[in-house]
Amino acid sequence: MYYKQIIGKEGEEKASKYLKRKGYKIIEENFKCREGEVDIIAKDKNTDLVFVEVKTRTTSKYGTPAEAVNQIKKEHIQKVARYYILKNKLINKAIRFDVIEILIGKTCLIHHIKQAF
Repeated sequence: MYYKQIIGKEGEEKASKYLKRKGYKIIEENFKCREGEVDIIAKDKNTDLVFVEVKTRTTSKYGTPAEAVNQIKKEHIQKVARYYILKNKLINKAIRFDVIEILIGKTCLIHHIKQAF
């Protein structure tokens, strides 16, 4: 496993733990289909279906982690979400797309951006 993959995996684990502490129920992690991948699919306290993109960095030297979620990435996540909704017959569920930024350094900073797009 490459360094970036290790950092990414660590960030996803921290994001899952964070969401659980906040009362979210994790439904899927690393859900993949032909259209792409979503890091976490969860239900929040209000029973919204939440598709979460986790971006982990060791420095903000080149911008915030959330800035790496560009328009193309957003479109892929939305396509995966449509597939997941159809596959699981969740047509009338409220959904939202969140981004969790994680900066790992001397300390770990987590920033949860609800309704990021």
